Amino acid sequence: MKQRLLYATLNPAKAKHMRDLLASLPLDIVSLADLRIDYQIPETGETPAENACQKADFAFTQCGMPAFAVDSGLYIADFPVEKQPGLFVRRIFDQDRTATDEEMLRYYQQELDKVGGRSKAAWVTAIALRTTVSELYCETFTSETVLTSAASRVVVPGEPLNALQLDPVSGMYYSEMSPDERIKAQGKRATGMVAFMRRHLQNIEHRSA
Repeated sequence: MKQRLLYATLNPAKAKHMRDLLASLPLDIVSLADLRIDYQIPETGETPAENACQKADFAFTQCGMPAFAVDSGLYIADFPVEKQPGLFVRRIFDQDRTATDEEMLRYYQQELDKVGGRSKAAWVTAIALRTTVSELYCETFTSETVLTSAASRVVVPGEPLNALQLDPVSGMYYSEMSPDERIKAQGKRATGMVAFMRRHLQNIEHRSA
């Protein structure tokens, strides 16, 4: 029997990717959007882990069911310190306003052109799981990637940077990959999150019972 687990996101593309990623586990992943909870969760942490924990706490408190969240920081090798996205990948103009998909694509293309049109980069991703008021688990993973200003023609709504992101091994755009290809390209970031959730299945089952 599958255990229902709340994913603290309103982004349909992210929810689909997580369902694909965790498809091997006995989990029924529902998002805040699925439950029609439309609320922008505050993200005031200084690390992906702190933000992921904030979001998991919010979802758990709102719905009273086991909840998890993911948060990432992006670090682009050839960008100067003052241009590093860090935790503000989508809040590129104002930390209180998220950019649209089109604004993100245009901004990162322009900035990548300034450093030669291509750069190595790394994603630092944290996953946090809240199963009870007293039980919170969190882990952080890092994966390398490549960004290019030459955008793919395929742009996934909600995940625009995948049209600029290349797998360092295959050279494929993330936006053009199948779900399995994308999971493989994410390497430790994907396998680590699956292993994390598998380790805590018993905690989820106990809370859901």
